[in-house]
Amino acid sequence: MLGYFSVQRLFLAFSFAMLSFYQPAVAKPADRPTEITAAQFGAAPFVRTPIISANGKRIAALATVKGKQTVLIVDVDAGMKIRQLATNDANPIKWVKWAGDDRLLVSIGVQSKLDGMPVSVTRLQMYDFNTKTFQSVSAKNEGFNGSDVIHIDPAGQFVLVAAQRSIYDWPSVIRVDLNTLAATQIVKPHAFVFDWYADPAGVVRAGIGSEGRKWWLLARSTPDAPFEKIIRKRAYDEETDIERFVPTVGSSAGYAVANKSTGRFGLYRYDFQTDTIGDVVFEHDKVDIDDFHLNPNTGALRAVYFTDDRARVQWFEPKMIALQKSLDKVLPGNITRVVSTARDEKRMIISSSGASDPGTFYLLDQSTQQMEVLFSPYSELAGKTFSPVEPVSYTARDGLNIPAYLTKPLGRDPKNLPLVIMPHGGPFIRDSWEFNPWAQFLANRGYVVLQPNFRGSTGYGRDFVSKGEGQWGRKMQDDIDDGVGWLIKNGLVDGKRVCIMGASFGGYAAMWAAARNPEIYRCAISFAGISDVGAMMRYSSRTFSAPRYFRNWLEKVKGEDKFDLKLVSSLYAIEKIGIPILIAHGDKDDVVPIKQSELLRDAMIKAKKPHEYVAYAGEDHSLGKEENGADFLTRVDAFLKKHNPSQ
Repeated sequence: MLGYFSVQRLFLAFSFAMLSFYQPAVAKPADRPTEITAAQFGAAPFVRTPIISANGKRIAALATVKGKQTVLIVDVDAGMKIRQLATNDANPIKWVKWAGDDRLLVSIGVQSKLDGMPVSVTRLQMYDFNTKTFQSVSAKNEGFNGSDVIHIDPAGQFVLVAAQRSIYDWPSVIRVDLNTLAATQIVKPHAFVFDWYADPAGVVRAGIGSEGRKWWLLARSTPDAPFEKIIRKRAYDEETDIERFVPTVGSSAGYAVANKSTGRFGLYRYDFQTDTIGDVVFEHDKVDIDDFHLNPNTGALRAVYFTDDRARVQWFEPKMIALQKSLDKVLPGNITRVVSTARDEKRMIISSSGASDPGTFYLLDQSTQQMEVLFSPYSELAGKTFSPVEPVSYTARDGLNIPAYLTKPLGRDPKNLPLVIMPHGGPFIRDSWEFNPWAQFLANRGYVVLQPNFRGSTGYGRDFVSKGEGQWGRKMQDDIDDGVGWLIKNGLVDGKRVCIMGASFGGYAAMWAAARNPEIYRCAISFAGISDVGAMMRYSSRTFSAPRYFRNWLEKVKGEDKFDLKLVSSLYAIEKIGIPILIAHGDKDDVVPIKQSELLRDAMIKAKKPHEYVAYAGEDHSLGKEENGADFLTRVDAFLKKHNPSQ
């Protein structure tokens, strides 16, 4: 059921001219900022990923309201009235997508078990605005990933879902009629094929199969033709590795994100029927592209997205190039993006944020040339002053260049300062120039913060990723430690006042640092960290959660020498741990099970090693409840004051 929900701070209208006066405060380096509370920093983003319906009349957004995840609906033509979808608090919402103008698809996460091990599965639901009801989509054909939607009919009449009937089957493609919810299998399962691709007309044209290091392509020339296997390849042994592709309507041609010869992923023309990589459409000379976007009305290439020192977009349509220039002029210094458009492109959702600006979502109406403030993701932080974040790089001990982001506390003499180094999660992702509440919280407390993109981080080309092969706790950890040494050598950081903090893989790095190099750090802080790498690999293989970018990542963690993962696991090096550790975890975490932290806690107790431990009830791989986010940062604050005070 929908209920009305009011939110303050919304809907202040601006013209483009007026927007030039609406800028976040810029702090002078000498300014000593007011201390911002842990509760304000710990609050989850109020909204995420708002999307507008094709007719431009409704906006849907994931939201956190009073600590609970939900979906907000904005009725644009009804005075911007906000309504809240009644969702199940126990099931995290993964994403929402429009299916036509009157239906909203919602992916939810559900806890299940496989061979007694907890695993996460997804389910697909649909909210119908005409009947005002939620319904399950393809309930009998969901398997583990029940929301792998590969095509949504623009009119909202049907949806194509790649689904396993059981964990022992490969995905087939199911066509679900959204009027009747009748499900029909239109592509049978093929061994080892997990990824199916449909063209913009909803015709399944190809699939990618992979087994170990080998991958191959299935393709068909017409909608009724059988799939044929294209030449088998061995991943990373060829100069061309296709990450994903989009077919065009009625043709074997299309676009592919591929690594043809440069070692970086770019956008190419691609004929999947002959497996032929054509001309390059866009390629950056230093980094991979992140994504690309086709015009839904014409099928032509609209934009390519990439991240060098910050997120950027390359438009291919003159009107969008002109619009971007206007947006950058009225919102200078920020990363300003068009994130969702109506079919006629008159109404658009605009996002504008920066590493020192929590950001704002706007609704742009091009027919009136006005923008309205739609949402402030971090409303508790609006109007606050934050530290500047600088893209930097340093040289690792073996000569590899390591990109990083450096946050310096305001109002402090930039020398001999305390440091918290904060490696990212994944590890097959990267940090970027964006607002990071943890980094800004630490800087607000007087700490320098370094976020290193150590080897194995994605976005910097295939070679940089491959250098992380077999390097968990080894050279990847060296890169983190070398960032500390670089800052000490430069005089910015006091080498006797350094701690390490991270989540997920970053939590692993913090745990491992406590055992591997306790002489470098005074303390370690881990959220959702990994203490037993081997057990984590076994768990991940059961959940089929290997990332697409790094398909055979389980093999990559061990590396070619297949070394014993116990040698890089803090659980098996308890006697070497020489610094206190703050250990935190959500008890509903389905990415890294809480057992990883519980085992380390138990071992620390037995060995009488100093530590603090907290488990957050109902939390998954993040802290969605405001009170838990505040509690964690309050504990971090106290822990650092005790073991590495900033004064």
